Amino acid sequence: MFQLQALCKEAEPQSFREVQIIKLTNGSVVAASVAEYSYLNNETQIQFINNELHGVLTDILNTTSNLDKISQAFNNSSVTLDQITFPPPEINNITNLEPYVNCSGFANYTAIVTNGRWQCVGHCKTNPNYCNQHGECLNDIRKGPICRCFESSLHQYYGPQCEFYRRGPGFYGALFGSLAGVLLLLIVIVIAIYAKKKYTGVWKRSNSFNRRLPAFEEDFFDFTDSAYHNLGMKDPYLSEAFRPHLGNVDNQLQVKTGHPDLLDINP
Repeated sequence: MFQLQALCKEAEPQSFREVQIIKLTNGSVVAASVAEYSYLNNETQIQFINNELHGVLTDILNTTSNLDKISQAFNNSSVTLDQITFPPPEINNITNLEPYVNCSGFANYTAIVTNGRWQCVGHCKTNPNYCNQHGECLNDIRKGPICRCFESSLHQYYGPQCEFYRRGPGFYGALFGSLAGVLLLLIVIVIAIYAKKKYTGVWKRSNSFNRRLPAFEEDFFDFTDSAYHNLGMKDPYLSEAFRPHLGNVDNQLQVKTGHPDLLDINP
């Protein structure tokens, strides 16, 4: 029994379950046994059991060394393999296993075939747009799909499926900072324009004053003879006491000579 079980398991270790002796006949010992294999959730193994297991198991049981092992179990009696029969397959491919697949133990999970296997897949995989591409979708086997919404200092998404949007605090900080910068720049420009206009006005008045000053000096501070003459004034710095007016001198005066040192003038 144990020898036969080991040989049957060698044919397909993963799907082998057990060997049962169902009948013994007296005389030459005839043992009818049944080896049970299960269909696994794998398309490759299903095809192997249906199409290849018969030949592999036959080759193993017909090997002389393996028959000797069975013979030892029957007191070294001669053992031969009579026949191996396989019933018609109950499962032809992976899709025939669908009635046996159950995902009810997982919230919002669906059974689908992936890479030749039945799998219970969460809603995040069957509906990639569940979080509206604004968050990470996580499958909770008890609660179902959960969205972890994206957040940053500028943008924030929220809601059960990240369907809502609001500005982050960083956005308003950047906005008001930019407005403050623009306002400061405008103030600097206005001050620069005002200072330039003021400087230009002072420069023009200075030039006008400088242009008037020479004329003023020439007209009002020229104390030369010509200036007083032009104004109809007498020069106060020139005393007429030292200017002889020949018009008042009698040119008929008689000069008496007597004393050479005296000049007698009679008007």
